Amino acid sequence: MGNYLDLHVIPRPEDSQSCERMADLLSEVHYRAVGLTVATGLLNERIRVLRRIFEDRGLDTVLRVDLKPSSRAELLRLVRRFRNLYDIIAVGCLNQQVATVSCRDSRVDIVFFHGTSRNLRFSHTFARLLRGAIELNIVSDLINSDDGSAFARLRRAISVAREHRVKVVLSSGARSFEMVRSPFQMSSLAITLGLNPEDSIRAVSSTPWSIVAANRMKRASEYVEEGVKIVVPSRR
Repeated sequence: MGNYLDLHVIPRPEDSQSCERMADLLSEVHYRAVGLTVATGLLNERIRVLRRIFEDRGLDTVLRVDLKPSSRAELLRLVRRFRNLYDIIAVGCLNQQVATVSCRDSRVDIVFFHGTSRNLRFSHTFARLLRGAIELNIVSDLINSDDGSAFARLRRAISVAREHRVKVVLSSGARSFEMVRSPFQMSSLAITLGLNPEDSIRAVSSTPWSIVAANRMKRASEYVEEGVKIVVPSRR
C-alpha cells in the first residue's frame, strides 16, 4: 500500500454496508489513510464504530470536520470550539468575509470552494492570505457540475495556486463508494487541469500527510506551542 491519503471522504454512519464498501474500495486502490468527515453532533460511540470499519481494512483514520459558517463571528466561534477535537479543521468558504478570515487563520488547516459556486472562487487575494492549504474536491466538483463549468473553475484554482506556490490537497469529496477514485486517477485528473505531475502526486500524499502529522504533534500532551514542547527528563 502506498503512502496515499484521501483527506475528504464523507461516509454515512447510519449505513454500515455503504461504509464497508467505501472502506474496501479505498483499501483496494492503495490508500494508506482516509480523512473521515463527520458531523459535529455525531456521538463518540458512532465515531468509534465508523473508524473501526475503515481501520479493519488497514486504513489509518483521520477525523475531520467541515465548518461552513456564514460570518466571521460564527467562524471564530466554531474554530475555538472544535480545534482540539478533530485532526483536521476544514472550512467551506461561502462568502468573501469567511474566505478571507479562514485563509488568514492559522488554526484552519484547509479551505475549499464549492465547485458549483458561481460567485466565489479561489483568487489571487485569497492565495496571498492563505496559511493552510487549498483543497480541490476534484471528483465531487466535477460530478456535481451540471454545465461543466467546474472544470474551468478547477483549472483556474490550480493556476492561481501554482503562481503563489500554495499547498494543494487533492481529495475526492466522496459520499459513496461510486465516487471513490484511486490516487493515480485523481492525480491524472489534476494534471489535465494544469497541475504538474510531481505536485499532483504530492497533493494526494506528502502534502496532506504533512498537515495530519503537524496536527497530531500539536495534540500530543507534550506540545505547548510552535517550537516549544515539554521534555520529560529520563530516569537514571
